Amino acid sequence: MADPLVDNDVVLKVCCYGLDAALITTLAKYGGTPAMLPLARYVVLGRIKRDRSLQSQETALAALERVLKDLGIVEPDEAEIHLAASFEAAAQARNLELDGGESQLLAILISRGLKLLITGDKRAVRAIEELAADKLTCGSIACLEQLIATILAQLGPVVLRQHICAEPAADRALTACFACRSSVIDLASIEEGLRSYIADLRKVASKVLVGANDLSGLVA
Repeated sequence: MADPLVDNDVVLKVCCYGLDAALITTLAKYGGTPAMLPLARYVVLGRIKRDRSLQSQETALAALERVLKDLGIVEPDEAEIHLAASFEAAAQARNLELDGGESQLLAILISRGLKLLITGDKRAVRAIEELAADKLTCGSIACLEQLIATILAQLGPVVLRQHICAEPAADRALTACFACRSSVIDLASIEEGLRSYIADLRKVASKVLVGANDLSGLVA
């Protein structure tokens, strides 16, 4: 599989949870090294430093330092920048939310014929469905929950839940899926929670969202 693209939010969440090694290992298992935009490192660094809700900024910063050594960098060329700008303009015209980073990653995904963009921005997924479904290979976009479901199969519920629940404010949906307020670890419940969020997103992004509830079907 060609190297998957990851957005700022995915890198941020992975670092907050200390799942940097799991991200690289999970995708490398299928022959891909995730790549991000050049400015992503500075954006994520700034967000970590400003986030007072984190239980451990030190953990997140250390994870960012580690993962930057393994992430690739992908930079849009002039044509891709123009394509990204056209997506942003179309999004504005339709009152959809698609920021500059997401639009550039989308343009790169399309123009280079890549197979996967993993994003933590569900509003962007909805915008991509409306703006670019006809330009993408079916099932080219994955959400954070699909990535986490893939990591769950690798790490197991006990270990992954420790990472997620160590930062309950990092992502409320994942905190709910892993029942961080409960003392009971229930794999079936975790999987059902992830499936529920994925299914909800699929209602508005059926064409572009990866067809399975994890990434294995696409990248294996």
